[in-house]
Amino acid sequence: MADGVSQRQLAKILGVSEGAVRKAVSSNRISRLPNGNIDPVAAREAWGSTTDPVRTRVRTNEKVRTGGTHQSAEVRTAADAREAVTLIARVLAEEGMRDDGKGIDFGKTRTAELILKARQRDLDQSEQSGRLVDREAAEKLFFDTARDFRDAWLAWPARVAVEMADELKIDPRALTTILNAHVKQHLQEIGEPPARFE
Repeated sequence: MADGVSQRQLAKILGVSEGAVRKAVSSNRISRLPNGNIDPVAAREAWGSTTDPVRTRVRTNEKVRTGGTHQSAEVRTAADAREAVTLIARVLAEEGMRDDGKGIDFGKTRTAELILKARQRDLDQSEQSGRLVDREAAEKLFFDTARDFRDAWLAWPARVAVEMADELKIDPRALTTILNAHVKQHLQEIGEPPARFE
């Protein structure tokens, strides 16, 4: 079919409505040949790379589905587009899908979206089952517990000095002073918890 096919013929080849083909042509997702007809092979490849495979009846092989770049997505700025493409590439790379040099097409975008949804579901389930806790709450609990231990350690010399002094037959005030000095020195050596929640 060197001369190409008409929109009606292409619709039959792809198994879609003629209106869908017309829309793809008008949005430049499918290109016309100089004679006005359409190359069916190029059209199938363009259809596969710019159309959500879930929403089309056209079935293509893996090579066609992953070729090309999805042109119909709208972004506000070039920076937004670069950020989106970078995010998609990063998500795919984290899952072991390396860049094949063909750019980001709809299939890769859809895969990245599904990966992110699966990760979010996993986080939600982890949180609901108690395996995942709020970081700020956990840090506050750690800080409060460390402060309680420090306060208990500082109060210890006054609690035990009198009994210890009696057992050792020494002055309780002198023992309290010595114990306090050693406890404070020990606390300085191990360090204070960060005061981020004070």
